[in-house]
Amino acid sequence: MFNILPQPNEILLSAEGPRFVLNSETGITKKPYLSEFLDFVKREFDVRLHKRAEGEQQGENEIVITLTDEIEDEEGYRLSCRDGAVFIYARQDAGAFYALQTLKQLLLQSKGNVPPLLINDKPRFKYRGFMLDSGRYFWTVEEVKRFVDLCALHKINVFHWHLTEDQGWRIEIKKYPLLTEKGSHRSHTNFGCVPHGGFYTQEDIKEIVNYCHERFMKVMPEFDIPGHVVSAIACYPELSCFDRNLDVATHWGVKHDILCAGKESTFQFVFDVLDEILELFPDKLIHLGGDEAVKMRWELCPLCQKRMKEEGLKNEEQLQHYFMSRVNRYVREKGYTSVMWNYDGVDGTDYLDRDIVWQICGMSDNSNIVNEELKAGRKMYNSSSFPYYLDFPYGWVNLKMAYDFEPGMGENMFGVEAPLWTEYVPDLKKADYCMFPRLGAIAETAWSQQEDKSYERFAAGLPEYFDLLNAYDVRYATMAQCMPSKLRGKCQSTWWNRRMLHWQGVHNFIDDAIVKSKVQKQK
Repeated sequence: MFNILPQPNEILLSAEGPRFVLNSETGITKKPYLSEFLDFVKREFDVRLHKRAEGEQQGENEIVITLTDEIEDEEGYRLSCRDGAVFIYARQDAGAFYALQTLKQLLLQSKGNVPPLLINDKPRFKYRGFMLDSGRYFWTVEEVKRFVDLCALHKINVFHWHLTEDQGWRIEIKKYPLLTEKGSHRSHTNFGCVPHGGFYTQEDIKEIVNYCHERFMKVMPEFDIPGHVVSAIACYPELSCFDRNLDVATHWGVKHDILCAGKESTFQFVFDVLDEILELFPDKLIHLGGDEAVKMRWELCPLCQKRMKEEGLKNEEQLQHYFMSRVNRYVREKGYTSVMWNYDGVDGTDYLDRDIVWQICGMSDNSNIVNEELKAGRKMYNSSSFPYYLDFPYGWVNLKMAYDFEPGMGENMFGVEAPLWTEYVPDLKKADYCMFPRLGAIAETAWSQQEDKSYERFAAGLPEYFDLLNAYDVRYATMAQCMPSKLRGKCQSTWWNRRMLHWQGVHNFIDDAIVKSKVQKQK
């Protein structure tokens, strides 16, 4: 029996008939998305497949791809090995592409000698996402492409790209050149002394977007507002409530300086940036962040208070609802769907546009609000920090917890996403360790039907999964690491909790006192 990840809906093996044998004469139907599969076969089997036009393929040892309306699901496929050949049927090319990801595993596990079988398969969720945080640490174009290839291997179809942060602005905006000239670099990280920086030119962005599209992956950029914007305020102080002169943040944690909601110039900046971002990302999705926006500055700012009075808002939480809704309406007019985190305090949503999609980061903490909004028609997808945050130590979220979590169903809960925050993930070695095999567990939840899931079967198939990861030089966590003992888990958790030293809580307390003092003197 084959161990395929994510688990297909149906696998039927036959004891009769010739096998498909991969050899130097094997051909494959010519398609524009074959390059990575061809590279895989050449690398692993030293076989160069022959691309053949449709209708040319005859006889054994061929891989035949056919698009047909007989396959109902747009991303579904049927893979049949019979008469010594492999036949792939799909409604659209995306389904055929996913069939090729399955075929890779069949080839590896059979050593290129696949027996007669039939696989029928389609995804459980339409949205199957992975988020990469490039704000804390910059990843090169080639590194981003590697993330994309590994996501495609797991049949993930949305690349959520976190591009703006307190600690670094990563996307070129031509109207505001300081954002990358100054905002993309910090002087050091936490208590270190090594500068860090980097950004993506608009040409880099286009290259990566095209790369994702070749792998049937949409790209959703994140422009995080109104918080997590110290890197922008460091370049343009007038974006803050009190025109503060700040440096690009060097420590992790939530910062208290956010965009001023009382200035029209703030909204103009946001709209200008969005105009350039949306031009680069054509998949009609934009993430607006919305999380961890501390309202202390708004409470003191006369312009924000004036805005609240003019709009009839009761408090600063409603002011953020106004802020997010106004930006949402701007991007909606351009044909885009807005996404935001279900941030702390997002209750009383009368002032928050209901067509904004929520990315759930705290289901357990806000379950009542989430359920009420689902019933009211708000679309959501689930990336609850426990257990879907890939940066969390295995002592907090082990492999079984990630696998067993049920994200919820219903027409308004339409997907799953695994975020990789990178405060403590500075390089690919650490990224591999954090992501794998945990991403495999989450990918199976995203793709496989709920009734087909079994942690025992999944765990039994990990040796074959690790062989697949080895083919991509992935430095994954071992079972002892991703299912740690209590002692090992406690050590992992203790080490990870050093983040509290980097959160600058005392600095925020002192800085808040300075701002309050200045405001009081001006009154």
